[in-house]
Amino acid sequence: MNRATMITSLAATGAAASIRPLHARATQRPDVTLTAQETAWEVRPGLVTRTRSYDGAVPGRLLRLREGQRLVVELRNHTRDSQTISWHGLVVPDTVDGLRTPAVAPGSSARYEFTATPAGTRLYHSVQGGGMFSGLFGPLIVDAKDERGAYDREEVLLLHEFEPKIPTTGSMMDERPPGSPTLSAPAMGMGGGAMGNMGGMGGMDMGGMLMYDATYAVYAVNGKALGAGDPIRVKRGQRVRFRIINASATLTHRLALPGHRFLVTHLDGNPVPAPRSLDAVELGPGERVDALVTMNAPGVWIFGSTVEEARRLGLGVVVAYDGARGEAVWRDESRDPFRYVEFGGRGYAGKVDGVYDLVLRQSPEGHNAWSINGRRYPDTPRLYVRKGGTFLIRFSNLSMMEHPMHVLGNGFELAMADGVATSGIRKDTVVVRPMMGRTNVLFRADNPNGGEFLLMCHNWQHMEGGMACVVAYV
Repeated sequence: MNRATMITSLAATGAAASIRPLHARATQRPDVTLTAQETAWEVRPGLVTRTRSYDGAVPGRLLRLREGQRLVVELRNHTRDSQTISWHGLVVPDTVDGLRTPAVAPGSSARYEFTATPAGTRLYHSVQGGGMFSGLFGPLIVDAKDERGAYDREEVLLLHEFEPKIPTTGSMMDERPPGSPTLSAPAMGMGGGAMGNMGGMGGMDMGGMLMYDATYAVYAVNGKALGAGDPIRVKRGQRVRFRIINASATLTHRLALPGHRFLVTHLDGNPVPAPRSLDAVELGPGERVDALVTMNAPGVWIFGSTVEEARRLGLGVVVAYDGARGEAVWRDESRDPFRYVEFGGRGYAGKVDGVYDLVLRQSPEGHNAWSINGRRYPDTPRLYVRKGGTFLIRFSNLSMMEHPMHVLGNGFELAMADGVATSGIRKDTVVVRPMMGRTNVLFRADNPNGGEFLLMCHNWQHMEGGMACVVAYV
């Protein structure tokens, strides 16, 4: 099932009857114009992939604004499928990023208008008409009004993969041969229903591949495979803020920079109560990590995946100190586990206004069938929340795959992960570990607009296989 089918099913029940137009006044000039288009993108010399992008570039341009700033974005759709944009991590009305968001038909345009909040590292990406399998994504940074960076410079890094091969029945024999045009994102029928029938056991990195996983011909950082893009040039003693965004459709990635440590200060763009220094960072699909790195190990290094096969396929970028020469070096030095609870405070002791238990598992209906409480979207349970209330959502993962659960237009606070209580960690995407993994979150119904929003697995195969439900303000 794809997003278009999801929205259509709601309209059939009357849930979409109060859709408001996205269009701003025709006389008002948009602040930003994004054109969704078919694109031939060179990931590395000699490898050109057919995908979709905003304005012909992967990733799309950086959108940067101040917290509380009003933004008008015009989306022009030059693809052959309907398009929508998700403003990942922003608190916005459901007419902008929710179940009442109208799609933009091929050859037409529409405007999104919203106030940028909260501050932090965010992401914009296609939901209908390409999704995370395409190059339709870009970084969005909302600076706090009192932003005072204790660093010398910043680098924004987006992780992605190209040329997916996706089995249609769970057998690797169903994969189309490498180089087939149908492997490129636009050719897979994005937004037209074909994605709903594709295999879906994605979510593990190359070290734990199962037969249902999507596999990829090439990996990239900021649209370029390792060695194909410009190196990050630094000076000894500089303090660099890395804003790392996992724009993968299905994969969790663990990254390291040999000889350096990451002081993790933000998760999903939000400051953590207890920043920690680690030798590696880890991000599920849709997650973001902000980390400060002091440049104190001169040389030419590979900042990349800790998985050798992922680096070989391109997941990395060269970091070169001024005056350093030679080939980029990789050393496998990372040992620190990456656990959410290490960044939080003590467990939540307040009251809640309701509890929802959500069991995540593979459905017996097929290899790419995924369910919540034994049902697939749109037949999954609805979570009703009262504006101003606090609701505990308890995820239990009975499948063999991890599930990065994401809520549109809202956020939540972690209450428990891996059996350990915590507090103060605000996120919009949380990875629920496989095989009896349990994660609890506190959903504070504080979107001032109310509305209806998807709570979904941000592994694109799992979402389109039915792992989504509705959070509805009442």
